Amino acid sequence: MLPRIASWVFLATGVIIGLGAFGHDSNATKLAVEFAKFPAFDAKTQSVVMAVWHFCSGCMLTFGLVCVWTWWRARRDPSPGFFATDVIGVFYAAAGLLTVWFTGIAFFWLFFGLGAALLVSSLPLRVGRSDGR
Repeated sequence: MLPRIASWVFLATGVIIGLGAFGHDSNATKLAVEFAKFPAFDAKTQSVVMAVWHFCSGCMLTFGLVCVWTWWRARRDPSPGFFATDVIGVFYAAAGLLTVWFTGIAFFWLFFGLGAALLVSSLPLRVGRSDGR
């Protein structure tokens, strides 16, 4: 029962990470509005910040897809390798903690929670199947 619950938590976490890309990117308009308040702000720097903003959204979508792909492989292979999702989990957990620490913004606990959920839910999935396959 625990592996099944862990499997669904792992999948849900990966989907949330991926969907976070759309929430993140939807805020690009707010960023552009803020830039418009300061017309003397260098236009090239604005373009770079917007490009990095969209890149970050793309990374979140890619991370989510890697998690879903790893989940799909784990259902078929008893040892699919979790290196990529471990890196994503550690990155999200560390980024969440550090961002809360530096900014005091509680929203970033979400990143810590997603990283921790990804790492913890992967543990039961690492064990080989009991059916011998």
